Amino acid sequence: MLYALQTLPGLGELAWLEAQRRLGGDDGQPPKLVGMRAVPGRNDLVLFDHRGGPRPLLTLRTSEDAFVVAARGFKVAPDARGLRQIHAAVYHSDTAEAAVKLWRRASGFRPQGVSFRVIARTVGTQKFMRRDVGRAVADAVKDGWPGRWTLVEDDADLEIWATLVEHELFCTLRLSDASMRQRSKTYHLPASLRPALAAAMVGLTDPEVDDVFLDPMAGAGTILVERAAAGKFAEIHGGDISGEALRAMQENLHGVRGEIYVSRWDARKLPLDDASVDKVAVNLPFGKQVSEEAKLPGLYREVLAELVRVVRPGGRVVVLTGDYRLLETARNSAARRLRPGPRHRVIVLGHAATICEFTRGD
Repeated sequence: MLYALQTLPGLGELAWLEAQRRLGGDDGQPPKLVGMRAVPGRNDLVLFDHRGGPRPLLTLRTSEDAFVVAARGFKVAPDARGLRQIHAAVYHSDTAEAAVKLWRRASGFRPQGVSFRVIARTVGTQKFMRRDVGRAVADAVKDGWPGRWTLVEDDADLEIWATLVEHELFCTLRLSDASMRQRSKTYHLPASLRPALAAAMVGLTDPEVDDVFLDPMAGAGTILVERAAAGKFAEIHGGDISGEALRAMQENLHGVRGEIYVSRWDARKLPLDDASVDKVAVNLPFGKQVSEEAKLPGLYREVLAELVRVVRPGGRVVVLTGDYRLLETARNSAARRLRPGPRHRVIVLGHAATICEFTRGD
């Protein structure tokens, strides 16, 4: 069956890597990538064939939503003909019934009658509006799909997402609810990371069971929560200079099991021994909400120098920054032992940002 994962802009490849690693079909075969699409500035979509059931998709952490594909359309015209093509693709879909059964399986929904709403999105230069796409899809569902279907505006049993990317239509049934996107985090602070982004950063550290893991500027603790969820570890250390952040961190980590230590500290003077940390993931301030831009160059230099001190040779450091050039300048000045690796461009709260991978050299 064809499924789709939705995540933050720039995280599509990392979401697919997690899906490959964690999903196995009923026959033991891994999922197969069909393609990636983007809704610019909004989401990345990962389309893949998966022979297993839908529930494992809901445990993926680098994605924010999971869908099963009920219908596809190709070579959709940009004018009124396109709306007729969309209606026909959804009406005549030979996978819609199977997709609905999988949605029922994932959601536990029993009644035969289903209320639904359509969320339509368009990418391209179509001459029709998003609402026209939504109306075409809704009419096709009511007219052509088996069962009783009632279109509503809110509180629907099922969300049908119709995404038209240039000339290609994806009509998908949402399997996930808000908990996949929001997780269980209770307290949010300015500049707090979305859990999917934090999970992606943690994944890039290559988690191992004997990790001593650090987030030196942990804010509300999202990265720490995601590292705990990624698997076994030896120790997790996190801290922040803000007392409010420390309280949020403690609340968000309440009930998370393991050797987890949180403190109020200055990331430029960590109370940790030399070469005592295996893995680091950190969201450096962008200068938009939590720091003045004029102070960022010195802050970046001092934090990177401290990471070089506490991370063991061969250790992994993953950094999110809103200014890659500033980060590179700081690394060249104060932390040349951090050897640069791959970079990943993402969008964070509407701002372009970069996830940078480093390895601590000898």
